[in-house]
Amino acid sequence: MGAIVAAIGMIGAAPSASGQEKPGPQTNVATHSKAESLYDSPLNATEEELSGILSPEDRIKAIKRWDSDIARFEKLDKSESYPENSVMLLGSSSIRLWKQAAEMLAPYPIIQRGYGGARHADMVVFARRLISPHQFRALVVFIANDITGSKEDRTVEEVHKMVMHLIGVARQYQPDSPILLVEVTPTQSRWKVWPEIRSLNAMFREVALTEPNVYCLATSEYYLTANDMPRTELFIGDQLHQNEAGYLIWGDLIRRRLDEILSDEEVQVNATAG
Repeated sequence: MGAIVAAIGMIGAAPSASGQEKPGPQTNVATHSKAESLYDSPLNATEEELSGILSPEDRIKAIKRWDSDIARFEKLDKSESYPENSVMLLGSSSIRLWKQAAEMLAPYPIIQRGYGGARHADMVVFARRLISPHQFRALVVFIANDITGSKEDRTVEEVHKMVMHLIGVARQYQPDSPILLVEVTPTQSRWKVWPEIRSLNAMFREVALTEPNVYCLATSEYYLTANDMPRTELFIGDQLHQNEAGYLIWGDLIRRRLDEILSDEEVQVNATAG
């Protein structure tokens, strides 16, 4: 764990004894042209923190594109309260569109923080803003837009650095909470890049094997036919987002994996106490 935090540098101030967060790095306004300026939250990851992970230009692009979405979550944080034993769902549109997540993951209370189009390249900028306000029992991460067949795609090696940064942020605020990385689902709409996505999923599994208290949920086999083609009946018309049948499978897999992880955690805690 220490290696992760050391590798990414100081990500921000740790919670104080009273539970209040100390201010993060003071980068308030980033000016990226003479005629245009952009508010840069002090809780956004700084250029220095993201050195070797994300370029300053891409950092600004992420803020321009997604800051309003993150700000809406921050507003929600001020008006809603969540139990400390909640499971936090962090990721892209599959998290955002999961209307029955609370029902399907019961009895776990949930904190749902997904925005459409999310990639690790922007999640590393906003991770502290999304994670630091909350206490959670486990963190579930599903981010599916790093490899789509577009010119903005990232390599597996680039995403690996971003995943490690995200783990480091979570560890700083919730050092004992397990992290579950959910595989990217095979879909008809992105089938042409499925070999690259498979490599990405293999990287998630490798991270889970090498990082303490990090797990990976393999889902691909449940979304492929006997001929190893995407099960189109599990997705809506865009063949990218799941329909209710798809979410039923996803929810069952995630809940059962959480049961395994959290029951093992309770056994370990009880053994230590004994």
